Amino acid sequence: MNKRFSTLVAAFAAIATVSYAQIGDKYVHLKASSTTNYLTVTKENPAKADSVKLANLGSDKAAKDSALWLPKFVEKMVSGDSVFQFVNKATKKNLSFAVKKNGAGAYGTMIAPGVDKFVFKTGVAGGSEIYAAYGQDSIVSISTTSGKLNVATTLPNEKFEVEAPASISLATVADLAGKLSSFKFEFKGKDGGIFTATDLIPVPVNGKYRFQVVGQEKSTKGTKKDQYITIDTTMIGSTTSIQVAAFKLDTIVAAGGAQYQGGNEGLQTFKLSMDLGNDSISMTTDSIVRFVNGKYEVAVHGGATSTYIVGYKTFNGAPVLCIDSAAIEAPFITLAKGTPVKLAGGTGVYSLQLKAKGGNPNVGDNDKYLVGDGSAYVAAASAYIPSTQFYVKEHEDGTYSIQAREATSISTKTGSNGETYGEAIASSLLLDEEPLYAVDVANGVYHLGKNDQKDTLVFKKLDVDLTNEHIGYKYYTKEEMGYGAVKFNLASAAADDIYLSLVQDSVIAGAKGAEKALELRLVEGAEIAKDTVYYGAQALGDTLVRVAYALEQAYDAEGRLAHEPVNSVEVVKLSKKANLQNQRFFFVAGSAEDSYKIVEAMTTNNDILTLNISNLSVTYDEPVAGVETYFNIEGAEAPVYKKMESGHYNIGNGLEMLTASAGVAKMLRVGDELKAASTADDFSLYVDSAYVNRGEDNTEYGYYIYKGAEVKNDTIIGSVLSAKGKFAADAAKGDSAIFRSATIVKDTIAYEGDLKDGKQNKYKVRDAKNTSLVGFKVVEEGGFEIVALNSNKKLAVVNGVVIFSDNVAPLTFTTEATEAPTANEDVEVSEVTVIAGNGNVTVAGAQGKKVVISNILGQTVANTVIASDNATIAAPQGVVVVAVEGEEAVKAIVK
Repeated sequence: MNKRFSTLVAAFAAIATVSYAQIGDKYVHLKASSTTNYLTVTKENPAKADSVKLANLGSDKAAKDSALWLPKFVEKMVSGDSVFQFVNKATKKNLSFAVKKNGAGAYGTMIAPGVDKFVFKTGVAGGSEIYAAYGQDSIVSISTTSGKLNVATTLPNEKFEVEAPASISLATVADLAGKLSSFKFEFKGKDGGIFTATDLIPVPVNGKYRFQVVGQEKSTKGTKKDQYITIDTTMIGSTTSIQVAAFKLDTIVAAGGAQYQGGNEGLQTFKLSMDLGNDSISMTTDSIVRFVNGKYEVAVHGGATSTYIVGYKTFNGAPVLCIDSAAIEAPFITLAKGTPVKLAGGTGVYSLQLKAKGGNPNVGDNDKYLVGDGSAYVAAASAYIPSTQFYVKEHEDGTYSIQAREATSISTKTGSNGETYGEAIASSLLLDEEPLYAVDVANGVYHLGKNDQKDTLVFKKLDVDLTNEHIGYKYYTKEEMGYGAVKFNLASAAADDIYLSLVQDSVIAGAKGAEKALELRLVEGAEIAKDTVYYGAQALGDTLVRVAYALEQAYDAEGRLAHEPVNSVEVVKLSKKANLQNQRFFFVAGSAEDSYKIVEAMTTNNDILTLNISNLSVTYDEPVAGVETYFNIEGAEAPVYKKMESGHYNIGNGLEMLTASAGVAKMLRVGDELKAASTADDFSLYVDSAYVNRGEDNTEYGYYIYKGAEVKNDTIIGSVLSAKGKFAADAAKGDSAIFRSATIVKDTIAYEGDLKDGKQNKYKVRDAKNTSLVGFKVVEEGGFEIVALNSNKKLAVVNGVVIFSDNVAPLTFTTEATEAPTANEDVEVSEVTVIAGNGNVTVAGAQGKKVVISNILGQTVANTVIASDNATIAAPQGVVVVAVEGEEAVKAIVK
């Protein structure tokens, strides 16, 4: 250490103001000399680390503890100086500084790893100095300017005084038990008798305490009144030795009795004071029972200087716990944490059944179950109904917090990406880090407080799947919504075959038989606020989600499920009215989560979708006589996009099928008599998923369509259907459809010849430059449109040219599995088409070629050279043979 410190003298043991047996026995205050400011730990900003400052001494125990320091001797230096570390009582952390400048350019006093050993120098004018060496020539000390360190090359001007803390009086339950209801006394190295046998319950009385023994709170006699530790009238000792009173449990003594002293306070109330230097307790009373020749009398000092102390005297060579004012050995008493009342099931979801006692204003709802904030009750609770559930959290200190899982008040929130959702305004906590009080633990009965205005409840842990955040409400994944529909079957023992059905004028009613069921596709939100609602006991880390859905008829939709008034009745129907399109519905579970009621998301009343079993009418109104309508929700297939297994398919539209000719997408007519020079191999296309990992929110099943494909593990090489180049004809616009050579590896496509700076371009599935990703969008039973998913353009034909377009009516396709072609190369397919008509044959694509038409007897009926690309030639009714120059002859049936 720097030589400037060589004149320091050893310090702490010689400080006259502190008379402790050894250094480090007790916590002390470090007060700035000639001020009323003490070195104190503070956290002025909850988000930041602890700091120290010089401040006035606080009034409560916590504030005083933050200004108390335990000096821990480290070493004595060659110079004779003593070095200490200082531990704060409140934080249990060392006084330590990183010695770094803050944003204001000063050395701050934030507690941080760094300099944590300090010289304490006494014997200087004005007090004592506290400082540490820093680097080679600097000295660090605490400035009297709050929040600042001195860093200099000279000894500090600031002086400190060591001050013993004043004792404080304890008066509240929290002073002894913290947040619990009970605590323990510990008599160091001694038997504390009735005071230490088990946990005690403190009962404050005018700045003092009565003490109940846990498990013996009530007397076993008479009316079983509360009983407390009491100074007994039975003497310990003899007339020739000590004569002192012991302790026992007793009830409040009636006025006028020999032991009665101002409500018996003198013999049952104890005054506690704490030495903050080591948190030791002294216990005194205002009154005692004393004995004269073996007979007792009650002595009351009435606040005089005489103090009666709980301690020990010796009788027959052994210490005896008693109380007296003289010749008594005070024990070293400290506090210990009580044993908390434990909820057998610990943290989890519970139903809370009221077991009200006299004096409780809710006694009329006895045996019912709490819902919401605990101010309402229902007849039954369920593991599937969040409104009857409470989340109970057990804390490490033995306290509990309880909050309802359901909430009905919803506020609108905006998410980080601009989406709108609802968030519940949570109900207040029934308990907030408070203890439970045992009533009948074996049967789960606990009290929430110490008076009759608090509820006594039966806690029953529910078998709830805490990983299911959608409990109580029907939820559909994105995939289920994209591929399925729902049907609603009335959940009724009286009629199990009634379904919601569509009748005239888009009205919905009940109908018997599953074949009449209306299939509705689900449409999920963000179309209106509060489609998705986050709720639950969120203050305790429990979050639930409920999602509302619109429902529309699959495919040829007549509108969305809604209700509107007709002759004062809310009729349920499919509606296309704009103001009804936004109606959303929750599917709310019944008590067994096997059936659901249909409730509008924005409802503010008790109305639900109701089916009248008598006339099968469906309305949206309040249940009749409280009988709610529940439905079994059945699934049905109504895919938006068709799922395809990887394999070879014919993709056709009527008599024509999709194929490739010289790299161009073509729709060519095929059939037994009408197929020209092509074979089955020409129309076998390979379809494969475009995704390795599609993602759970992706309901568009994307594929690549190949003409010729070589598949090797995750790699496919072939000609893939793509959009490339602009097309325009009159008002029709789009992109030309071609089959483009490409290599696809997992989710990435690389087109042959698509280079940048000599390097191959590669495009992910959803890259706009990936023009090959297509989906098979279902438009009617068995039919679909081929959609380029990255442009939303659909496959169409204009003047015989296949294009992707968004302003031309798309073709409707079907698929049929077929065999793989014998070779995967692109083949030349004849573009000559022969079409039989009424009394004629039309030959297309044969301009300049000779055409001979013969009847079934081989007689020539026409022999001509075609002058146009689309020629119609007269022919007799029946089967004819059409031979086009350079093509195989085909048969046609003329009507």
